[in-house]
Amino acid sequence: MIELVVLDEQGGRIQCTVKSIHVYLFENSINEGNVYMLENLSVALNSGKYKPTMHEFRMFFKRETRVTLVEDSSIPLYGFSFVPFVEILNETKDDRRLVDVLGVVTGKGNLIEFKKEGKPCNYVVIELENIEGGLKLRCTLWEDYAFMFLKHLEDHPSESYVVVLQFAKMKNFKGF
Repeated sequence: MIELVVLDEQGGRIQCTVKSIHVYLFENSINEGNVYMLENLSVALNSGKYKPTMHEFRMFFKRETRVTLVEDSSIPLYGFSFVPFVEILNETKDDRRLVDVLGVVTGKGNLIEFKKEGKPCNYVVIELENIEGGLKLRCTLWEDYAFMFLKHLEDHPSESYVVVLQFAKMKNFKGF
């Protein structure tokens, strides 16, 4: 299965899914960062387990879907929809909602290694402060994201770092 979030000219986001039976038709036709015109998709209510967008609907590719590369377009490459820290901190535990977060790193923990069901797992907890200042949020970066973050800090020493998290899952982890 392939999961996508696509943008329109105004930066509106909607979730698209290519089901496993159709992956072979589209896996070589779609590359992140390109702009495409999509035709002949199915539309359904957005009632999935996770919601990378808050759009009421989501789209599904089908055998008849046409994908055409558009060379010149006004579609933005990145469609961030940053959620204020106060909204995240006051969220009523909607674990299905995925959010975009922007903050200044004010702290980080050590890499934690453990085994879950016999498989090695890793994470690091970072603390972000909102750009306006005053509110802090703890975020857990898992696996490759933890390693990439720590490597970046090591390779690019600085007094401050700004982090952008896109499609982050809101969930309490070990009381945070």
